[in-house]
Amino acid sequence: MIFGLELTLFLYLSLASMFWLTRTRAPRLALALLVAANLALLFLANPLLLFYLSGQILWMWLLFQVLRRLQPRQIKAWPWLVFLGLIPFNLQVWMGPRLGSQGWLGVWGQTGWHGIFWTVGATFFVVKSFMVLKESLKEQRFDTWPALAALTFVPSFSAGPIHGGTPWRPGQQAPSLTRQDMTGIFLKIGWGAAALYVLAPWFKAQAQAASAMPWGMPADMYLSFAALYFDFSGYSLLAIACAAMFGVRLPENFNRPYLATNIQEFWQRWHMSLNAFIGTYLFKPMVRATGSPRLGIFLAFVSAGLWHKASLGYLAWGIGHGIALSLYMKPPRVWIVLRERLPRWLVKLLSWAMTMTWVAALSYGATRLPY
Repeated sequence: MIFGLELTLFLYLSLASMFWLTRTRAPRLALALLVAANLALLFLANPLLLFYLSGQILWMWLLFQVLRRLQPRQIKAWPWLVFLGLIPFNLQVWMGPRLGSQGWLGVWGQTGWHGIFWTVGATFFVVKSFMVLKESLKEQRFDTWPALAALTFVPSFSAGPIHGGTPWRPGQQAPSLTRQDMTGIFLKIGWGAAALYVLAPWFKAQAQAASAMPWGMPADMYLSFAALYFDFSGYSLLAIACAAMFGVRLPENFNRPYLATNIQEFWQRWHMSLNAFIGTYLFKPMVRATGSPRLGIFLAFVSAGLWHKASLGYLAWGIGHGIALSLYMKPPRVWIVLRERLPRWLVKLLSWAMTMTWVAALSYGATRLPY
């Protein structure tokens, strides 16, 4: 997490206490105070973030003001202009490290948590701003404080879960925290901390050790993917737990993806908030545009790969997942024959092994392919 586990929990437990005290009389004021605290913390993490976030939020608001005056048929693809906010993030990819070493940008852009201005946090922020814009256009109003709370909430800023402003609206929040809620928060913090700060580092260390050995690449690949899973799922659980302190229910992000026996089931269990976004905003429109579900899912995941990062590695990641999902929709004849002849348990085992190997290989290549 941006400020480490102990400081983040201390800060957000304190903010949650003030939030509940204020919310009983002024729920909008409580959200406004939370937004102010989020912005202050993001500024402390990296001062350049405040300029970037302010520019992206202003751009989204201006798009809303223009598009809400149009008829629904006229809007079409215009909300996707919000993704122009990814341009500053991808400048580092195209221009290289020189961008981060020039004058004030070099000083500010490299401060904070691993130069967070240039990390994946920008991509999550842009996707959430798109969802806020779509919600606002649907309802023909911009609900300011819930939108800003969703966009700036520090625990979920860098890696999700992906969500719009709806969970932060006063009517959507829990009226109070029950004993069951507090138990759930405690358990999520415990398991999330164990996954993020114990299991993920251990698997990373094992992957590094394996990579140094002859023929250690396959072990490195599988161990690196396990490290990614515990890192990402642990972070997501901690973000969900922090939001629950405010009575806010964020979407679950992982559901035991290692149990998936095919690529479709994997995406129903892995990064579920991204899967929901791809299904709603990418896959369905592309199917309507192309008339082909297989081509639609392929294009959707190529787009999702480039959203992660405009690089050859993530382009290959998107192509690989797109091909696998399109083949799942219409399996090759040889696989159909094989399934009919082999015992069911062996088919499931082979399918599970192929799925885990494929997703681990794509993840491995995404971060290791040059450029």
